[in-house]
Amino acid sequence: MPAAVKKVASILEELAPVSIALPGDPVGLQLGNPETEVTKILVSLDPDQAALEEAVARGAEMLVTHHPLFYQKLSSINEGSPEGALIAEAIRNKLNIYSAHTNYDITPQGVSYQLAKKLGLPVEGAEVLEVTGSDQLLKLVVFVPAGHEDKVRDGIAAAGAGQIGNYSHSTFQTDGTGTFMPGVGTDPYLGSRGQLEKVTELRLETILPVSRRHAVIEALNRVHPYEEVAFDLYPLDLDGKTIGLGLILEPDKPLPIEELVQLCRDRLNADDIRSFTAGQSSFNRIALCGGSGGSLIEQAVRRKADILISGDFRYHDLKRAESMGLALVDAGHDATERPGVDYLRQYLEKELQAGGFGTEVCLQTSEGAKWH
Repeated sequence: MPAAVKKVASILEELAPVSIALPGDPVGLQLGNPETEVTKILVSLDPDQAALEEAVARGAEMLVTHHPLFYQKLSSINEGSPEGALIAEAIRNKLNIYSAHTNYDITPQGVSYQLAKKLGLPVEGAEVLEVTGSDQLLKLVVFVPAGHEDKVRDGIAAAGAGQIGNYSHSTFQTDGTGTFMPGVGTDPYLGSRGQLEKVTELRLETILPVSRRHAVIEALNRVHPYEEVAFDLYPLDLDGKTIGLGLILEPDKPLPIEELVQLCRDRLNADDIRSFTAGQSSFNRIALCGGSGGSLIEQAVRRKADILISGDFRYHDLKRAESMGLALVDAGHDATERPGVDYLRQYLEKELQAGGFGTEVCLQTSEGAKWH
């Protein structure tokens, strides 16, 4: 069974909730029909002509991108302009386009996280470079027949519930009595139709980030023995895990500029790499951000980073970094974001398969414009 566009969107928003995007950033379904079923999805960095042509050629009904199709509201679709022609062609081919932009930059396993992993840098325990907010938290209360609490706890913990700092499987339980009367058409795990049943149950309480809500509830319904699961979700006025743009990492040993540049060249397939050492020979505290990192130079300095790895540094970014003693590595906008695009494809494929959907997910192989 193929997944509908809205199901694909909900899976993407488990990873990168639209609520955490920077103000005014256009994320989510940009073009298409949420009810359309899709047999094939193409994942790409940009919604450009090359990606559109490949999606159509490969029979994909949906294009999932990092960069948005629309950055500003349109007043018209004029096919005499390149942008208008692209939009019109996508509409004619009934191509659904979804973009995960700054929400995917900001989410904990987003673009910068995937960049650090691709470079082989120690990403676990990394600090957020520029904090933009924190995960919203929910409290889950579920009622479980005695003897099944461990299976339920393990199931929802694996989906992301019960994480408090470095402690997992954090729950609290109390004993009680549950009552229910199975009605017509039911197939009760306990009791008989038309008869009031009283069961020793446990009230199991735990915490979860909003971003894991759907995954946790799906896991709960899967592992709970009851046909109809009784549970409550409460919003909490608590700050969850800090989220934001970029990361700061501390490798086990200082890394020389030559090694960092070679890592970018080998693992990101980036050829035209620029670097500035700021008079330093090796680096203990590394800041990085996929995409354009010029706006994060001051923040990297405030956070006592020795070097910032990103892309799109301009001449004036270099001069600002020089004045502050911050080294830079410019590995390119697209090269530093492609690990995130690769992960989007892997993540979508895994989640769709786990949900029993027969939708194929593939990565763009053609290329748009590149510097030479």
